[in-house]
Amino acid sequence: MAASALGALLDRSLVQMADASADARTYDRQTIHTVSDVWDNNTFLVFRALAARTSWGRNRRARAALAWMAALGVKRRTWMVEQSAIAGYDLESLLPPPMESDRHHRDYQGVVRAPTVALTTEVAAGIGVDYDLATAEVRSLVLERLGTRLTGTLAVAARRRYASERPADEVAELWLWLDEVTDARFDSRDSSGITMGYGTSQVAIGMGKRGILRAVRATIHPDDMAWHLSAAGRALDARTPTGPRPSRRTPLPRRQKPLDDGPSAAVTILHHAMLEIRMVRYAHHAGQIPVRSLCLAFAGAGESILAASAHRRASRREKAFRQLVEGWVRKGGPDLAPWFAGRLRDLASKVCGTTREWVNSLMPLIERGFEPGRGPVSDLPAEAELRLAKYVAAHTRYDLPRAGTALVQLAVPPRPQAERDEVWDLCGLEFENPHLFQVSDTAFHGATNPQLIGTPEAVRSLSLSGGDLTMSADEAETREKRVGQSWWG
Repeated sequence: MAASALGALLDRSLVQMADASADARTYDRQTIHTVSDVWDNNTFLVFRALAARTSWGRNRRARAALAWMAALGVKRRTWMVEQSAIAGYDLESLLPPPMESDRHHRDYQGVVRAPTVALTTEVAAGIGVDYDLATAEVRSLVLERLGTRLTGTLAVAARRRYASERPADEVAELWLWLDEVTDARFDSRDSSGITMGYGTSQVAIGMGKRGILRAVRATIHPDDMAWHLSAAGRALDARTPTGPRPSRRTPLPRRQKPLDDGPSAAVTILHHAMLEIRMVRYAHHAGQIPVRSLCLAFAGAGESILAASAHRRASRREKAFRQLVEGWVRKGGPDLAPWFAGRLRDLASKVCGTTREWVNSLMPLIERGFEPGRGPVSDLPAEAELRLAKYVAAHTRYDLPRAGTALVQLAVPPRPQAERDEVWDLCGLEFENPHLFQVSDTAFHGATNPQLIGTPEAVRSLSLSGGDLTMSADEAETREKRVGQSWWG
């Protein structure tokens, strides 16, 4: 039961990420990153459980693996239970009772650190006591549609009002995450002076004289090394127990003997896929990661691992796991042939004997499946939907200078010569040191005709929805999913 549930959770995760990336018009980068992050740390653990040689061993290890995964926090545990239920398994009975995690803690030096809390009237007032919001400036702003929800992330650079031993010219960063944004207006030329308000079922963040962010809810976190000296920090310090925080984490299942060559090769390839997918956490990479193709190639991995493990004879198990890898490669097709080739070359350099011979034998098959590169297309798409708009002001943080950037991710329709079954894809355009960045929430309301100034190789300005989004710089860099397949070359 436990082993089947664990395998089903892996398979359900692949389906969830494939659905979240099925069409750029409903792309959900947060879901993709959150789910892939689970398997970054747990893929090897799951393989050790599912590849045990007996059904009793598989279920025992799977139960321990599930307990370890669920102990990370209430959100992780809830996700596991919900997704397993969709797959037809009652995971609740296999997990220990949930435990609330502390919202605040002391670090290894015994210093209390700032928690992330919901933004309320009381919290906003406390922020105003500790930081000079009148002179604070927008350091970065991200507006992004996750599925159908419009969300926002705002970083504000603010000077401390309280005494600290930090450098006098150092500013703290206040990070806000806004969910279900209902109104947004921002102009990079008017970004000084921040206000925070909380009304009836609505958070309002003022930026400059005319900028505004309104959302149903928001959370805030001061990224401030001296926060423990602030009024809020001292108050929390007084009610936070001293000494090390007791661990609530389930002990990591004890290490088993190394996996056989076949299972080891399979888990290494799958783990690389999860790391690749997790790169969507960086907005400028989102359009470059073939999330859906990878998820479809590895679909059913959990069930297949269990089936391969059911063979008692070592030679049959080895053959079954090799066939599992070969099946992933075939399902990846031409689109993923270069990706699989790179991963297998790396794997071949780390194994020896018959396993290396087997890996090398796959290379000619993969290379024959390489898709010929198609030339760039310079014509603009007739329409595009804005999915993400990001602005970062030039600044210095921890003595490191950071360049200013402006980034957009657009959902664009299939190219005219594309196959009929192709869907809308993500295309990105990034400016360094932008002169201007303006955006409002109306830029996210449906498809529009993008207007560019400059050549496809050196875009200088982008405008959407009649100016609801405008950004300009000396030169821009295009980022696309596959080299040579961008609308802009």
